[in-house]
Amino acid sequence: MAEQSGTMRKSQSSGTLRKSGELAITGGAGTAEGLPAGPAIPKHLGTGSLTRRRKLSKSTGNLHGYLAEAYTQVNWPLPKMFGKEKYGYSLIDIEDGRHVHNCAGMSKQLIRLQYDFQIIDLEWRKTYKALLDAEHRQATLPKEGAQKARDALQKEVSSAMKYLLELQEQKDLYETQIQDINAKCDDIKAGLKKESDLEDLRQTMEANTKEKIHGESPFWRTKFNIRSQAKGVA
Repeated sequence: MAEQSGTMRKSQSSGTLRKSGELAITGGAGTAEGLPAGPAIPKHLGTGSLTRRRKLSKSTGNLHGYLAEAYTQVNWPLPKMFGKEKYGYSLIDIEDGRHVHNCAGMSKQLIRLQYDFQIIDLEWRKTYKALLDAEHRQATLPKEGAQKARDALQKEVSSAMKYLLELQEQKDLYETQIQDINAKCDDIKAGLKKESDLEDLRQTMEANTKEKIHGESPFWRTKFNIRSQAKGVA
């Protein structure tokens, strides 16, 4: 039994590796072989619903998100207005069958994070403009102005600054969560690239071997035993 598990024919291993390689490159039609199929992905969380695939420039930091279909289908102005910013690019672009359900979950999280981040960011901008306005009025206040006016402006500046720092802290927390999702996407893509590179290497080595050894050679009918190979090396 041990001998059987330790041996395999070249043709069998080649077929298994080929299937694995095809799955790594094409992403498979669903889930990986031997794994149960998961629940259906909601349409708005899958890339199959996109009529057009649009991404931002890499310089924006949004490396994995397609523009959600809602920004194309909905005609009222708010989605179109904010779709040009990073908020709308929340649909993760990984389509490999083994990761599609995980990526759909991360897309759902990203939509929620971007939605809340958008609200906080707009409030941050509003507060920042108010702070600049208060500081400008404080700086241009005449020297002969009343002390009461100076105190009121100082209080307004301090209040705006305190609120701005609170909003900045919240923005940082949301950005950290978004960066964590992006890091997970980076890891998945790195793994897929490694699989693709290994499959390319396997195909190249297999082609080179076939060129050197003709198809009727006993080499192709010899059983491979890793234990005997290890003893020979030792």
